[in-house]
Amino acid sequence: MKMRGVFALTMALLVVLGGCASGGGGGGTETVAAGPTGSGANLLTQGARPRETDNTDAAEEALEAAAEAAGAQNTAVAQQQYQAAMTAAEAAITEDPSNPLAYRLAGIAALGLEDYAQAGEHLDRAVELRPVYDLEIAPVRENAYIELYSQAIPLLQAQQFTEAAEILEDANGIFPYRPEAMITLAQIYAQERRHDESIERIDQTRAFLDSERMAEVDSATAAQWRADAGNLLLMRGQVLADAGRFEEAIATYRELSAEEPDNIAVQQDIAAILMTMGREDEAIAEYQRLLSRPGLSAQDYYRIGVGFYNNEDYTRAAQAFEQAADASPRDRDAIEMWARSLHLDSAFAAVAPVADRWLELDPSSQIALSVYAQATNNAGDPQRAAEIMRRVEELIVTVDDLEMRRGGTTAVVNGSVANRSLNPGDRVTLTFTFYNTQGQALGTATHQATLAAVGEKQVFQVEYTAAQDIAGYSYEVTRG
Repeated sequence: MKMRGVFALTMALLVVLGGCASGGGGGGTETVAAGPTGSGANLLTQGARPRETDNTDAAEEALEAAAEAAGAQNTAVAQQQYQAAMTAAEAAITEDPSNPLAYRLAGIAALGLEDYAQAGEHLDRAVELRPVYDLEIAPVRENAYIELYSQAIPLLQAQQFTEAAEILEDANGIFPYRPEAMITLAQIYAQERRHDESIERIDQTRAFLDSERMAEVDSATAAQWRADAGNLLLMRGQVLADAGRFEEAIATYRELSAEEPDNIAVQQDIAAILMTMGREDEAIAEYQRLLSRPGLSAQDYYRIGVGFYNNEDYTRAAQAFEQAADASPRDRDAIEMWARSLHLDSAFAAVAPVADRWLELDPSSQIALSVYAQATNNAGDPQRAAEIMRRVEELIVTVDDLEMRRGGTTAVVNGSVANRSLNPGDRVTLTFTFYNTQGQALGTATHQATLAAVGEKQVFQVEYTAAQDIAGYSYEVTRG
């Protein structure tokens, strides 16, 4: 089994690909506007009076001409007119920086030019100077947001995340008053290990959820937005840890732990980060506190065991892995680590019954037989150790590097198979059986391998989905 380090970042990309941005926060196909961006009181505030000038008149004429050209699908002319409108609007801003009309016209022109960051800046300033403009401007901005978000969806579905992020940044720039783009950007940047950008979008989303905007939308929309952002604090901790910003990661995890005191996985991650930081005593204390908690699952015990194992505390690791195997008797991975921990702890006499359980589930493992033989020899029985090693010579293939990635009702087993005594080109079939926590068989999946030369390894992956949570696995090897 390949250990993946003290702190494995096991975050999956959480992008929702089911539909456009909607009033319900994603997943639907109907795009629904969430409404004006200002408070009710501010919307009634007239603010600065708009002043018409030769420049604003020129900008409005150019915008009308651009709309006509766009309607006639004359894109080149439309772009020329949007640029003319921008030039005139910017001249109006220069001659009177307090004129809200100039900023409104510049923002609309920038939208036509698809310069969404500049459009957002100009329209923000227009509303700042004249809040009542928001009634007119907010729907325009939100429609642009929805259109851009819709353009990003096929790219997300095609896993073209970098290209999708560029469009979503435009959406967020033109209308930062709904969180779907922010959340998706945070997830994309986390996936791409663009740590600072991910943290920036996570923090922007969290600030948004604490803003007055949440009180201005209907309760169903607000609830959906909060649900969509439900994993952001955990993601923040994971991103910080992946970036090596461990003190900040610990602080974020502590914040999450205060919000979710019963979330055992959060405590485990805190201990793992402390271990990575070299604060072993604090990490061990965290793991010991975890072990004293009631209701731990087999996976909880397993992760705690990994923490002890990585700290070379093999006595406690063996105890944790034993509890994992007791909670899930067909958990091959836990049983392997239990045997390894006993061996490294020099508890040689205790290895044999655990190794027998390991080999029952993993019969072609050269590593299992080697650990078994070494422990037996160290326990003072070299004759038995030699018998065990002869079993290696009887194998037609060896199966090693096994590890199951669990996801509730779906499991993925990674491993390798190496030819020991067959001809290159011969085939073997690995039939995997998957089990629930009680050790009851749920079903099987197969992998057929065409062997290379003797001694050469081939990696493989087997996936299985069941109606119940998957907690263990075994396999058999047959020729053909």
